[in-house]
Amino acid sequence: MERRKLLIGFVQGIGVVTAGVLGIPALIFGIAPALERRKEWWQPVGPLASFPVGPVTRAVVPVPRGDEASALREKAVFVWRPTAAETVVYSRNCTDLSCPVNWDPGSEWFFCPCHGGIFDKEGNPRAGPPSRPLYRYANRIRDDILEIDLLSLPPMT
Repeated sequence: MERRKLLIGFVQGIGVVTAGVLGIPALIFGIAPALERRKEWWQPVGPLASFPVGPVTRAVVPVPRGDEASALREKAVFVWRPTAAETVVYSRNCTDLSCPVNWDPGSEWFFCPCHGGIFDKEGNPRAGPPSRPLYRYANRIRDDILEIDLLSLPPMT
């Protein structure tokens, strides 16, 4: 065997070993969250009777925290009941820059004051930069109390 081929094989072998030592842990780190079971954190929004069928209602959800961050102990949401059997709970945050949206009952649209984003009652973007609909919380009814899963949305929403 020639010295050149031996040296090329040796360098390639070191490259494969280095890629394995660095790449396998990085691959495991990247894949592990997808293999974990998603956690749930159900919190009550209020009695279902507080949210009439038809209009969008703003609600505040208590967020239990064990620290001094009192401003983070509540989360505002918008609840819409298109029918008696269906309940939609929107995040208050715009899907573009996460600014808080406001509901206008006259036009029945959500407005983002940061950049002019507009969403219709179904949460679909109608104007401005947002390209995705408003985020919707997973929700359920237990003992006539509307509950949402606070972990069903991406962080910072």
